[in-house]
Amino acid sequence: MQNQIFRVVLDTNQVIAAGSRWLEYGVPSPDRNICRRILIRVAETHTGLYCGKIVGEYLEKLVDSGHPRDRALKLITYVMGAFTQVSITTVSAPFAPSDPDDEVFLLCAIDGNADYLVSDDHSLTNLRSSYAKPVIGKSLELAQALGA
Repeated sequence: MQNQIFRVVLDTNQVIAAGSRWLEYGVPSPDRNICRRILIRVAETHTGLYCGKIVGEYLEKLVDSGHPRDRALKLITYVMGAFTQVSITTVSAPFAPSDPDDEVFLLCAIDGNADYLVSDDHSLTNLRSSYAKPVIGKSLELAQALGA
């Protein structure tokens, strides 16, 4: 079987659901957290993509959802060290999500030439038929394609 390397954007809900405790205590084995498996697989095997606005949202939402600030910063450092930064040049998505805050994930995927945009957010997943690339899908749908 040929191992393909994919370019992947993770929506904030994926990063939040991956948690941050594993950075201090290690990844459980077996790891039942599909979002954490995807995050680690993308970081170690694929090309994860982010932009400044996305990483800022990751940090804000991690702290807002109760992750200790030091662990939230450690997770952001992990993402920024393992993923590739994309400069957003596209002004607006051809098909905009119902939540304007989610458009940055599409723009990052478009400008980063992403193969996949992983999200469990209906604002983005409702657009899956509007885009051939990136493939927009939920974590359960894309975990196998990413080898997580």
